[in-house]
Amino acid sequence: MAFSVLTVLRQSLRRLATGPALLVLVALAVVQAIAAFVPGEFVRTTPGVISAGGGGMPVVITGNPLPLLASFVVAVVGVYLALVTIRVFAGQWGIVERDHLTHRVGFGVANLLGVSVVLAIGLGAGAFLAIALGLVGIALWAVLFLVLLAASFFAPAFVAVEDDDILTAFRKSFGVLRRSPGRVAALLFALVVVNALLQALGGVVTDAVASIGVVGPLVVTIVSGLGSVFLWIAIARAYDHLEPTAA
Repeated sequence: MAFSVLTVLRQSLRRLATGPALLVLVALAVVQAIAAFVPGEFVRTTPGVISAGGGGMPVVITGNPLPLLASFVVAVVGVYLALVTIRVFAGQWGIVERDHLTHRVGFGVANLLGVSVVLAIGLGAGAFLAIALGLVGIALWAVLFLVLLAASFFAPAFVAVEDDDILTAFRKSFGVLRRSPGRVAALLFALVVVNALLQALGGVVTDAVASIGVVGPLVVTIVSGLGSVFLWIAIARAYDHLEPTAA
């Protein structure tokens, strides 16, 4: 059957309140908290120092590799958690199995990182189009990036569940968009709205608990991951409702 936007949203929000989702949120929070204790910074700006070009805060590369390594570890762990989350919630009942945690982990993480890199390049291309074409370039980039985002939406699920490489995953994901452009667009719009509401809820929780000893910052970090985990679950649930011919 074809996926229903309302069904995907309803199932994703319900599963966000389950044990596996909570464990993923806690794992994200712990890794980010540990990384935050890494001393120093790889890149910093120097306030009050005027650059040779006439202003701004020059960027200084400190050469300290530890913060860069910590950021990389957080990114890899985040991608691994995305891989596991999609595998778990692509099943009807969201039950964690051993294969979800161990099956071809290196291959899956590498290809999911590839998907992220492609999207990051697409996002960064906006700066070049803006410089070259001004407002027209920004508008063109916005359209192209939205198409790229829609075309790649199901790619993480094809990587995580079907062991596809990045090229095959993009091809299959684009096939879903070609067959159901309206549904994919509606789902993306709905996810943006729900994520905005989750961020607003996170802001309220943050203001309420941020000053409560050690627990406050941990809760804040957990809440900050709600949007990401919800998105991973939504990808999994939408994938689970795809027609067999779409995969």
